[in-house]
Amino acid sequence: MTRELKGGHIGLMTNDMEGTLKWYTETLGFRKTGEFVAPDGAAICFIRNGEITYELIQPPVKLPQEACSKVDHYCFESKDIEKDFEECKEKGCRFTTDGIMEAPFWEKGIRFFKIAGASGEELEFCQIL
Repeated sequence: MTRELKGGHIGLMTNDMEGTLKWYTETLGFRKTGEFVAPDGAAICFIRNGEITYELIQPPVKLPQEACSKVDHYCFESKDIEKDFEECKEKGCRFTTDGIMEAPFWEKGIRFFKIAGASGEELEFCQIL
């Protein structure tokens, strides 16, 4: 990237939204900042403590336990999702989403895309509208 990136959130998969939310709020002092249902039916809950934001994701279908014990993705904030998308495209990034996607999160929605990092980790660029 030709600019300094700013951290957005860490995506964490769970089969137990209530238990995960309870642990983060009671044990580490996180607070809920947003709750949504994704287009695929997944329950989404954003929690925050200081500068750290997690996106807790509970898919509509139960995942294997090993999928729930790892970070799903790391997100960078985007001020211009089209520009970031084009720059990643020009640099030959491997996209893990079908172009720029939209979701009805927050007041006006979001636009995002994901790429695979050098070791296969998933990285998201997200613009809150």
